[in-house]
Amino acid sequence: MPGVDAAAFAEAMLLPPAVSLKINRRKLSDVDEAGYGELEQVAWCRSGYYLDERPNFTLNPLLHAGAFYVQDASSMVYEEMVRSLAEQGALPRRAAVLDLCAAPGGKSTSIINALDDESFLLANEFVPQRATILKENLLKWGFPNIMVTNSPTSRIASLGESFHLVAVDAPCSGEGMMRKDPKAVEQWSPALVRQCAALQRDILADAVGLLLPGGFLIYSTCTFNRLEDEDQLLWLRDEMGLEILDPLPAGDFNILGSVVPEVKALRFMPHVTRGEGLFVALLRKPGELPSDRDPKLPTRIRSTAKVILDGIPQTIMKGKVEIPASESVLATDFDPASYPIAEVDRETALRYLRHEAITLSGNMPRGYVVISYGGHPLGLVKNIGNRANNLYPAAWRIRQQVDF
Repeated sequence: MPGVDAAAFAEAMLLPPAVSLKINRRKLSDVDEAGYGELEQVAWCRSGYYLDERPNFTLNPLLHAGAFYVQDASSMVYEEMVRSLAEQGALPRRAAVLDLCAAPGGKSTSIINALDDESFLLANEFVPQRATILKENLLKWGFPNIMVTNSPTSRIASLGESFHLVAVDAPCSGEGMMRKDPKAVEQWSPALVRQCAALQRDILADAVGLLLPGGFLIYSTCTFNRLEDEDQLLWLRDEMGLEILDPLPAGDFNILGSVVPEVKALRFMPHVTRGEGLFVALLRKPGELPSDRDPKLPTRIRSTAKVILDGIPQTIMKGKVEIPASESVLATDFDPASYPIAEVDRETALRYLRHEAITLSGNMPRGYVVISYGGHPLGLVKNIGNRANNLYPAAWRIRQQVDF
């Protein structure tokens, strides 16, 4: 590739990956609140920070409260790209946004960090197991105006022109993941590259059809080859009629650009940028962007796709009885006056997250009580006096052994 120091690149691919996290802007005002002290900020994301080493994130209750998300720094660029569009007024306050290949949720949470509270996000994932993980991560992040679907992109495409912004983090050959995932090395072949490129075009064709006139498309892969990267942008420009834009406003982010002079894009290369391999570009569909979303959009989604999350649930059925949903307290618009709150220490919080029964102080009233750690709700219990029945979702429980 022109402009790429092959020797430095090969050497960097043998180094350990950087460790980074992103704070939830609606739950934390400063990274210090995450419990890891002062951290170095990611240059291209004001919510992203590097850690010198990888701690045991699972044993930090704030991770489960959705206060932060462990994510590769390169992928955090989504937040700054969407924020830039919003700050320029290119996206309306009540924007309809679609993350078409969303699992496990890192880019969806980045998008949410940049959106106005009145915006709406649909996150779709085709693979059922990955869709389940996506649902959990977005419930913990707590953005209320959310839907999660588990459908092929062709099914979503039947919604037609509906979204101001569509993000496609496409399935790819995974070359950018090779230094932290041995499977990416084992599965790679020229045939895989061609197969991924063909699938990407099918998905991108669906994405373009879902964009409102004047809407924006973010396209990314975690791979390096031109076939899955710049060539796809040229196809989107020449065959689909999209305009290729600058992905970020001017700034010294130490990120390489496209290897094709006529194409604007960002290439996160590990010998230059502190993060894993990522290619990302911003495009725009011709036309004038509507200033509001279709109020019937959620209804149309329900009748079109397989919906596995429709907003943050407030109640669930336990047998024939309707009870409060533990997930409801994770919402960023949760009213703390709804239930009594029990602020607990780390050991009690971890026991709760392991789905164990816990005991609350004697002055705590009976009934439904919010378990909180560091001022952040984790979930609900039903306090019956001598113990509190744990209502934390069993599928979310920490399975890792904890030495108290």
